[in-house]
Amino acid sequence: MPLNIACLIDTDVLIDFLRNRPYAVALLNKYAINGLLAVSTLTHLEIYQGMRPNEETDTTEFLDGLTTIEVTTSIARIAGKTLKTLRARGTTIGVVDAVIAATAQELDVPLLTNNIAHYPFPHLKIVQGATFD
Repeated sequence: MPLNIACLIDTDVLIDFLRNRPYAVALLNKYAINGLLAVSTLTHLEIYQGMRPNEETDTTEFLDGLTTIEVTTSIARIAGKTLKTLRARGTTIGVVDAVIAATAQELDVPLLTNNIAHYPFPHLKIVQGATFD
C-alpha cells in the first residue's frame, strides 16, 4: 500500500518549526491533516551539520516522527537530468537541493520551502512557507 504523503519539507522550514516560528507550525499542522509529512534523507544531513549540541535530542525525536524518503535510483536520475538541463542554461544549483526537488517531483507532492531561488525546477510544486497565513 503506497504512503499517503502530503508534502516534502525543506530544511529551512524544518528549522523554523523546531524554533517554534508561528508560520512553520501552522504550515506543518495544515499539511499533517492531509497525510504524512516527509523529508529527504539529505535533509537529515543538512539538519545535523548545522545543529547545536543541545538541540540533538529534540531534533532527532522530531525527525524520527516524520517519513524519511531515501534517495532512489529514480530520484537520482531525475536530479541528474535536471542539473544537466539547468547547467546548459547557465543555472547552477547544489546537488542536495536537486535531490530534494527530485524527491518532491517523484512523490508528486509540494515542497515546502522559503528558498525559492534554490529550486528553479520545471514541474516542481512549491509552497513558500513564510507567506503562509
